[in-house]
Parts: sequence; structure tokens; C-alpha cells
Amino acid sequence: MGEVFRARDPRLGRDVAIKVLPAAMSTDPDRLARFQREARAVAALNHPNIVTIYSVEEAASIHFLTMELVEGKPLDRIIPAHGLPADQIVDIGNALADALSAAHDKGIVHRDLKPANVMINNEGRVKVLDFGLAKEVTQFGPEDETRAAAGNTQAGMVMGTPAYMSPEQISARPLDHRTDIFSLGVVLHEMATGKQPFAGLSSAERISSILRDTPPSVCDIRADLPSDLARIIRRCLEKDPRHRIQTARDISNEFRDLARQTQQKAASPTSAQAPASSHAATLSPTSAAHSHTDSGAARADEGFWVAVLPFKAQGASPDLAALAEGLTEDIVTGMSRFSYLRVIARGSTLSYANKAIDVRVAGKELGARYVMEGTLRQSGAKLRLAVQLVDTVTGAHLWAENYERAFSPDSIFELQDALVPRIVSTVADNNGALPRSMSEAVHSKAPEELSPYEAVLRSFAYFERYTPEELSASRAGLEAAVRKAPAYADAWAMLACLSAQDYLHGYELQKNALENAASAARNAVELSPANHLAYFSLAQVLAHQKDFDSFQDAAERALALNPMDGNAVAFLGEFLVYGGNAERGMQLVERAKQLNPNHPGFYWFADFYHAFSQKDYRGALAFAQKARLRGNPLAPMMIASAAGQLGDGDTAAKAAADLLKFRPELPALMPRQVANIWNPEYGERFLDGLRKAGLDIPAAQTPSAPASTTSGAIRIADSKPPSSPISPSKSSRCWYNRYIRACASSLIRRRAGWSNSSTASA
Repeated sequence: MGEVFRARDPRLGRDVAIKVLPAAMSTDPDRLARFQREARAVAALNHPNIVTIYSVEEAASIHFLTMELVEGKPLDRIIPAHGLPADQIVDIGNALADALSAAHDKGIVHRDLKPANVMINNEGRVKVLDFGLAKEVTQFGPEDETRAAAGNTQAGMVMGTPAYMSPEQISARPLDHRTDIFSLGVVLHEMATGKQPFAGLSSAERISSILRDTPPSVCDIRADLPSDLARIIRRCLEKDPRHRIQTARDISNEFRDLARQTQQKAASPTSAQAPASSHAATLSPTSAAHSHTDSGAARADEGFWVAVLPFKAQGASPDLAALAEGLTEDIVTGMSRFSYLRVIARGSTLSYANKAIDVRVAGKELGARYVMEGTLRQSGAKLRLAVQLVDTVTGAHLWAENYERAFSPDSIFELQDALVPRIVSTVADNNGALPRSMSEAVHSKAPEELSPYEAVLRSFAYFERYTPEELSASRAGLEAAVRKAPAYADAWAMLACLSAQDYLHGYELQKNALENAASAARNAVELSPANHLAYFSLAQVLAHQKDFDSFQDAAERALALNPMDGNAVAFLGEFLVYGGNAERGMQLVERAKQLNPNHPGFYWFADFYHAFSQKDYRGALAFAQKARLRGNPLAPMMIASAAGQLGDGDTAAKAAADLLKFRPELPALMPRQVANIWNPEYGERFLDGLRKAGLDIPAAQTPSAPASTTSGAIRIADSKPPSSPISPSKSSRCWYNRYIRACASSLIRRRAGWSNSSTASA
């Protein structure tokens, strides 16, 4: 694919990898297109087990990528002669399945999964490399076979490495994501036994073995391995794609269950007598119930697990059943994007399909405090979906909704795409039913009594109350959390968000609140570069620093990592409007309202700003009234300013009185707070409206810089840059890409002096 150099970025003080397309290949349109496909494919993925691409570049006709430098060893150098320990196979297998699932969700098939394309970094994290092999699979002819080395991908033939290719890949038949599942089975077999499952002295012999032979069970080679692991590998290696495990997410769920069983077995001396499988299909009813009880008790001890029971389709329509299955799977996947939610894998809930069961009983068996269930009914061309979320401890219905849509068999995917984000956002984001309930459940605990996870849940209470007292209590819990668990990214991210709120509202609960927020956000992103909450906190800091170019990069990264977080979508849209990108900002805010129809009042702030900035004070007043109706305590401030500009004295006076009840000291703080958020022209007009409403607002002061780069302020490039493709217009705004191009020009001039050794640097 190209030459890879280790390079030094002196501005950021870190090493990166630069993958350069050789000059001879850049003149070949097909190979150039293949390189660019790899770049686009990897850039579209955001996952901790997939290598991060920073930018796609071209300078002086040289094409190259800047990417994450992975320090470690490829998997093929780690597997010993007799295979890896079972727990390590499970850990690595789960990470690979997660990575493939993320890629498959975006329609990307790897096509060349093998141990050489899997890195294990120095911290033990799995990283999959080299996505994006050509989608146009050409015929693998006899003349190509003689040139195919066992370990190398060949250009100009069927794409892949012979020993790891699926039967359909070898036969040049149409491919889908299931070809990667076969390759994963080969890798798992090799990790388990130290040997590839299909032998041969040449590529032709290997290919023949793949098409003909059934490899022995890994348990026949190693008796110490769990039978469930052998079953997973066997099902991955089915010749017919229809008979394999159908999705990488299902494999990941299997490995999670297997990991829990392994941990329980290690913890309990008597568990050696228990059956290896937790699936009801391989257990007696008594054993199956016992397995549910054991896993449920373990989860109950950990607290706040969420289960999505298989949605039920009323009637015999196979299309409706397919939609029910798809909704269940997509909701589980969507909720899993929220790092602060503990979502039970779908494989653990399948036994409840097509059964009438009380959700409280299911919750107890699964160890889930919260259980979601749904029912689909069809009447002619109409579909009705009823969904409810239940707290199984209190029996309370936290949320329920009916959705009615037109239905046809051709619209199943469109229905999933329309319904799943609404359901997930409404229950899962900061303002959703789950965080509200979980926060209330731990609200009475003293900060020092909270576990780090509980401290994160406790911090959501601030966004229900917006008081300095609530912020102080929430922040105290988070500060204790990062002392107890300094590698917990969610705690750092929420600490950054609350410190940013301290700065934004002028509570002055801490010195240098914005600098503290910047430091916490940096920690969050460095600890978990694929955590959307971390990038959301970083975006808040950058917005308050008024570094709107970098803010937009961080915002888009957060949205790419979790497009179903309506709270983040609304906030980021709001500040894009403040930063001058009204078109994109208003688009995001409207999307956020669609995601969660029960959204809080601040979702209307961008609309207010947009109308007020155009001197449409009546329209601004209407938007502020909507914010008040949805319970935002800052709405009276906006009502007072808009009514003041309109000369509506009664409305302005009432809103001013409401504002003083909420925070009597706020008028004195307003000039500084307005300067911290908005541009001077808008800010002065807003303050003028407040004065006309009768509030005693001091004269505006020249704001001090939010935080200088020497005292803790950060740009997006201080963390990992976004791994989404950067458009030319966006590149022109990003100093990091301009800097990379400048370096590239210098590198190109010195190209003859470069070395292909592993120590090459630029």
C-alpha cells in the first residue's frame, strides 16, 4: 500500500506515522484510487480499536496520510507456537469483533483481516490497520496464483491474503461483511492453536483447503479451551456465509458473555462444575435459569445496568419481525455509544424473544435495573410502535411513547433510521430518562461516598437544577472520582463540563475555572480518544475560549462518535451559531429537537440568538417563551431583553423579577458573562434590552482573554485531531493541516535523504 515513516510533529511534541504512496504507484490511477479509498474508509471510522487517521494530504503530487503511530507489535509476532491463553484470546477477539462491527455499521468491509494487520500496542490495546481494500474484486486467475505469497496482498488480483480469505472471496463471488467474519475465525483459530486452520505448501493448496476442508475443533487441539470458544470459531468458519454468525456485533456479544463466565469461574471454586455455555439452547431449563440468576446477581451488584428485551411483532408478517429485530439491535448499539450507560449485550436477552414475561422478573434475572420493551403492530399500511422504559426496582414507568408510521417492506431500513435515534436520544442523553433516574438514585449520597461511576451519574443533576450549590456538590464528587480512578475519562469529561459551566455563569466556585476545564478536557481526550463525551467537553472549552475553528473540529468529532446524543447536538449547534456558522448551527439545533421532542429549554437559545441578532425581537421573544415553557431558568433573561427592546414593559418587568428571584446577583455579572459568550455588537444590544427592562446593568467592560495558550488553553490539535475526512474549505481553516502541508513540502525536497528504516524521522 505504501511506505510508512515515523515522523516528529514539533508543534505538538508527538510522533506520528506518515504513509506515503510511492511515486510509481501515484501514476497508476487504479492503485491511487485504492490508496484514497483506504484513506476515506479509515477516516470515516471512530473506534478505539481502529487506527486513527489525522489527515489526507497531497503536496507536489505526492499523496500521503498522517496517522496515529501505534507503538507495539503485530499480532503475528505475539502468538506463541501453541497458542495464546484463553482469556487473552477472548480479550483480543472481542476487540477485533468490536472494531469490525464499527466498520460494518458504516458499510466498510476490511477484506484483509490477518494477524499482520492487527497491532497490540505497549498498553495492550488492540488496533486494526489497513482498512479499504478495493471493492471491485477482480477474478483470481491461475496466472496470479503463482505470484501470491502467503503473507502478502497482491495488486491486480483478488484482494486479500490467501490463508485468511473466505471461500466467496477466493471464488470472486459478491462479498459482504460476512467475509470478514470468516477471516476473523481464521485469526481466532490461529490465536487458539498457533496454527492456521487451512494448511498447504502453496497458495493453491491453501485455497483448495479453504474450499474443501473442515478444520478440527480447537478443543481437540487444546483441551483447556472453553467449548464456547470452539463453537464461536467453528461458526465463523462455515463455508456458506448464510450459516456463519451473521454479524460482528453478535460475536462481540458472545465474547462478552464468555469473558463473564471466565471471570466467574476464576472467582468461584465450585463453578468448575457448571456448564461452559450460558445459552438456554445448550442448558437444561434449571441450568439456564441458574445462569441467568448468577449473571444477574453480578450485574445487580455493579448497579444501573440497562436491558433492551427483544421487541415483539404482533402477527405473522416476516417483514414486521425483521423490523422488530433490527430495532432491538440498533437500539442496543445506539445506547452503547453512551459511555456512561451499562447496556446488556443482545445475546444475553435473546432467550426472552417471543415470550410473555413481566419486565421486573426479566430485570431481576438479567441484573438490569432498567428494562426497555417494545411492541409493533401493523394495520394495512400503518405501523404502530409502542415502547416503554421501566425501573425494575421501583416499578415506575420512566418513559413511554407510541410512534405511528407508514409501513412497507421496502422501508424497513428507513424506519429504523427514523425511529432508533429518537428512542435512544430521548432515554440516553444528558437530559434523558435514564440519566435523570440514575442521578436521582445517588443524589442523596455524600460526594466521598460515591463510586467514580456514581459520581458521573450524580453530576447530571446539575443540568436539571442549574444552581451553584448543585454544581459545587457535583464537582466535589467528580474531583473525588478522578483521585480514585485517574484513568476514568468520563469523570474527567464531566469535570471539564462543570468547570466550563462555572466559568460561563460566573459562579466563581474555583479560581481559573476555564483553565481547569481545559486541563480536564485534555485528560479526557488523551485517556479515551474515541469517547464522544470527552470531545464534547473539549468542544465546550474551545467555544468558551472563542477558538471557533478548533471548536468546530472538536464538535464534528463528537458528533461523528455519537450522532444520537441530542444534548451534545443542541449545545454544539448553539455555539456554532454564536461563532458565526449559523447555517450549520441551526441545522444541528433543529436536528436535536427532532431527536428528543421532550428537550429542555436551552434548545431554543440558538433560535433566540439568531432572531435577536437580526433585530427580530418579536420572534426572539417567542423563542424565549418556548425556552421558559420547557423549564430553563435562564429564559427570563432572554425574555426581559427581547421585551425591553420591544417596549413591552409588563412582560419585561415580570421577566426581570423572575430573573432576580433565580439569581439576584446576575445583573452585576451580565456585562462580563455576555462578553464571554457573544460578540460585542450583539452583547451590547442584549444588555441594552435588559436595561430597558428595568435591570441595573453596569456599563460593558472590555473582556479579558478567556485563557491564554500559555496558561492551559488548548486547541483541538493538542489532542488527537478529528478522524473524519477534512474538506478543502475546512482544511484551509485548520492550522494543523496547513502545518502538515508545510512540513510535507520540506520533506519532499529532502525525499532522496529519507530512509525506509524503522528509525526514519522527519
